[in-house]
Amino acid sequence: MKLRHAFLLLILSGALQAAPQVKFTVVPTAGTVTAALLPSNFKQNVQYQVTNTTQTTRTLTTVPIAGVSQITTGVGACQAPFTLAPQQSCLLDLQVNASQMPASGILGGPKVCKAQGDSTNPDLFLCSEPSPAQSLGFSSTSPGQFVFVANQGSGTLSSCQLGSEGRLLGGCSVAAAGFTTPEALTINPHNNMLYVTDSGASTISRCPFDRTTGTVGACVDAGGSGFDLPFGVAISPDGSILYASNGAVGPGAASVSACDIDPTTGNLSGCVNNRSATFDLPSDMTINNTGTRAYVSNFTANTISVCNIIGTTVIRCDDSSGSNFDGPEGIMLSPSGAYAYITNNTSNAVTRCAVDTTGAGLLSSCVVTEGNFDGTGNLAFNLLGDVAYVPNEALNQLFQCSVQSETGALFNCVDSLGSGFDRPAGVLVR
Repeated sequence: MKLRHAFLLLILSGALQAAPQVKFTVVPTAGTVTAALLPSNFKQNVQYQVTNTTQTTRTLTTVPIAGVSQITTGVGACQAPFTLAPQQSCLLDLQVNASQMPASGILGGPKVCKAQGDSTNPDLFLCSEPSPAQSLGFSSTSPGQFVFVANQGSGTLSSCQLGSEGRLLGGCSVAAAGFTTPEALTINPHNNMLYVTDSGASTISRCPFDRTTGTVGACVDAGGSGFDLPFGVAISPDGSILYASNGAVGPGAASVSACDIDPTTGNLSGCVNNRSATFDLPSDMTINNTGTRAYVSNFTANTISVCNIIGTTVIRCDDSSGSNFDGPEGIMLSPSGAYAYITNNTSNAVTRCAVDTTGAGLLSSCVVTEGNFDGTGNLAFNLLGDVAYVPNEALNQLFQCSVQSETGALFNCVDSLGSGFDRPAGVLVR
């Protein structure tokens, strides 16, 4: 029996000596998500801290993984390759691109190895990687949506990924810059062009938009004429006409511009300025799903004008419907068109009204609902219409609210966890 025990101890000792020793620790930093089901058009940043636990200065690199790239910018970022003295650390920043992942996904890694010389070629005989529970584990699912936010403070446009779980935001970054005071946003689905009103410059910019990746191209002046403090914007269902509410102050100055859209370039031309006695500092506008009615919020008069649309002509405006408006800043219809939501600049409240979808389109049953609104701009809905995103300039946040399906009321408003906003105004989901 003693010989058997001695024999087992000898085998165990040999096994322990033969087991690979950890040379470098690879540990995810706090808050890093290392495994997820990622929409096929999304990207996910992952960060690990790599520490050289040997007694020798080492030049290290990573084993390539399909769909994963290394980011070498930022404070403390590991380079490619990177050199660490004994006990020294750096941050290994990786980006997982779901569109480039293999069909089987990513399971395992990242593997950090001694570099062959000063190259990025790994020496596979001296490597370390995270524990199985902290290793990469990503697979892809159906495409996700993007949320775009106009930042009046920085003159930029933010783009965020809209996660399927809880509809919270992540992966926010600057998608476009160079605006003076960007506010309202819309996308023409027929030529994949995003339009941004710049009230500070009294212009409207167009930006190429990739519906698959959510990428926004270089923004340029879309042309057109007659814009004077364009605060709101909307596009006809067939993508042929752009409408903009002009908040110019003075007798007869306020108007709604209607411009033809070039189907190839996206440029604006042939703009007509439609004026109405009901317009009083029109701070925003939207149109219904059939393109037959325009809804214009009148900031000074505390009213909403409901107008008929015939091509580029906006006529027969009626401001007699609706109530509970207090400095109506923005207006948006629900995806179904059954409800209108007005963001009030003076009271910092959101008003929800029922829309007469079969008659004259007037508003009724207006009540104050939830929504952490503050400042200028408008709220937006996800494509299903069960979540609303409300900008708050004072807090530099975007709040998300659940939508009650039967009544359209907003409830359970919480921070969307989006980041990088600077006086957020207009919001758009695509």
